[in-house]
Amino acid sequence: MNLSILVRRAPVFFAVLFCFAFGPAARTFGETTDLDDLAKRLSGALQRAQIQTVIIGDFSGGDRVSLQGALLADQLWFAVLQQEKGFRTLNRGLLHRQLYGHEVPNAAFEQAQIEAAHVLGAEVLITGKIQRRANDLNIVITAVNVSAGRDISQWNWVVPRTTTLDELAVQPIQAKGPVYVLEQDGVSTPACLYCPYPQYSEVARKEKIEGTVVVEAMIDASGRAARVLELRGLPDGLTQRAMEVVQQWHFKAAQNADGRAVTVMVPVDVTFRLM
Repeated sequence: MNLSILVRRAPVFFAVLFCFAFGPAARTFGETTDLDDLAKRLSGALQRAQIQTVIIGDFSGGDRVSLQGALLADQLWFAVLQQEKGFRTLNRGLLHRQLYGHEVPNAAFEQAQIEAAHVLGAEVLITGKIQRRANDLNIVITAVNVSAGRDISQWNWVVPRTTTLDELAVQPIQAKGPVYVLEQDGVSTPACLYCPYPQYSEVARKEKIEGTVVVEAMIDASGRAARVLELRGLPDGLTQRAMEVVQQWHFKAAQNADGRAVTVMVPVDVTFRLM
């Protein structure tokens, strides 16, 4: 098994063998439930506007930024990476380093993200405002011109509410945990110590499907994945197989600057390849 860190976007990586023209005011587009369609439209707009660098910030809901907002932003991040052409999407962990080393007042969070994006050299910051409704979450995705600090276009992304998303919504991201996000406050990335291979489903093997499943794993201080959620899947049962196997893996836990093991929520890659 080849173990490495993907430097470009820096999730834990485990390879398993087997314009819109940027105008003076924001323009709002209709709702979509299709993440790939949203990423395609967003990426096409960035290409037409000849944007070179973009970063996706954490999404906020009401008066707080929670693990829910980080998860949803990661989902969009990986969808945009699939569509990336003519521009570069910066590692979201870089933004976390800038933002969460200290307490950021909720009222100042949006401006803090813009300033952090500016420091990192991003031309455009993609933000999200989560509006909780009876059965779903309406997320207003906004492209922000970093140098001007103004909104330039918007989309609405609709996500069904689930028990897991609701639970993550009440866990705010804080400077000192208890759950850290990717590269926050100098916290290290977990390393896999025991990583058995996932099993192909019969259908996926018959269809000769290969590729990478990306999940969000909440790896606790004992080095176990306490929770595994889908970020980017594959068909014919491979997403479920990947999620199941990550729960069996044993990691060297993330550590803070004092060397203490902590809980961290990070993207994990599981790549399927047929021999």
